[in-house]
Amino acid sequence: MEHGRVLDGERVVRNAPPPGDASEPRLRLLVRYAASDGVPARSLRVALVVGTLLNLINQGDALLGYAPVNWFKLLLTFAMPYAVSTYGAAAVRWSDRTRFTIAN
Repeated sequence: MEHGRVLDGERVVRNAPPPGDASEPRLRLLVRYAASDGVPARSLRVALVVGTLLNLINQGDALLGYAPVNWFKLLLTFAMPYAVSTYGAAAVRWSDRTRFTIAN
């Protein structure tokens, strides 16, 4: 069995759950998870790398000056990796919230 750190003389099987009260509305809790612990900065880095690569693939000719740039597509190509990365981080924290147990 995997054991975490010791907390008040008891072994914690998993890390402490993310912050949030069980009575807090679900949407507010998800927004808090999405906006905490470096999630926005990490999602931005993912969006910059993935968005740049996707824009080069999808609009390479436009970015090189051979065709007009579609600015909506360009922005959307950066926004989608950001949204997916943020959702993934919030979903992991949401599922960790229900797996918290203390071993006797």
